[in-house]
Amino acid sequence: MVATLLPVLPVVILFGLGALLRKTSFFSPVAVAEMKKLVSNIALPALLFQAFFSIEIEAKYLLLVVIIFLICGLMVVIGRLFGKILRVDSPYFSLMMGGFEMGMLGYALFLALYGSDHLGKIALVDLGQVLFVFFVLMTLLIKERGGASNPLSLLKQFVTSPVIIAIVAGLVAGILKGSFSANPFFTLVEELLVMVSSLTVPLIAITIGYGIYFERGSLIDSLKTILVRKVASIIFLLLLNSLVITRLLKMDPMYRLAATVMLLTPPPFVISIFMDQGDKKNLDYVDNTLSLETVVSTILIILFASFYT
Repeated sequence: MVATLLPVLPVVILFGLGALLRKTSFFSPVAVAEMKKLVSNIALPALLFQAFFSIEIEAKYLLLVVIIFLICGLMVVIGRLFGKILRVDSPYFSLMMGGFEMGMLGYALFLALYGSDHLGKIALVDLGQVLFVFFVLMTLLIKERGGASNPLSLLKQFVTSPVIIAIVAGLVAGILKGSFSANPFFTLVEELLVMVSSLTVPLIAITIGYGIYFERGSLIDSLKTILVRKVASIIFLLLLNSLVITRLLKMDPMYRLAATVMLLTPPPFVISIFMDQGDKKNLDYVDNTLSLETVVSTILIILFASFYT
């Protein structure tokens, strides 16, 4: 476990640094928002381009993408069932089950644990949940806050998102890389992307640490949410790794580790951004859950990386 903890320790320390900076009011709220904007619009897309550029594309792997998309949908259904059983009075309980926060946490922890040589594997595992978040979860969020989920509007958000542009560009470039990989201009672009993407992990870790806080009022509901989500996620990751990745598709073992990291991450942070900002009760519940689950997820990912192979 010590050997596993050491590579991820710098990320954990940066979480702590972010929390310390929050406590000392080192950054203004505007500065933190601008830092997140830099990550989500520039640094993270550069990392995602590299990740999807290096994907190993095989027709049979598309089954994994479909299954992960379906897992996200089943998680929402499970959330609706257990929300009633556990009497959590929030429509966001079920929405907090669908999707996984890869961009702002999963990639950072995966890189710390396994290095950049396996970026293509985590990207392939991530693709199914990215499609679910943009096409299903976003629709449900817009409906919940009282807006009409216009398909054209959703499609526009999808195709203009820097994250999606980077993913599509990376996939296309990966398919065509044989025709221009020796071009010196491409080498220059590649080096630039590496430099920009290197900002992703430290900036994400600091901003996550800065944003972690706990509020007692919604703590019980947050703990219920995390318990249901983690139990369901662990069951799905064990089934996915054993039945699909290992037995059915016979994929490289690193795909199992990538799936484990993804399925243990917290809900997408975009939930907090797209919900009604005037709904203070639900906003506090969602933010509190995301903060607490970020800590729980990081611990679980380290434990699974140490003992589950």
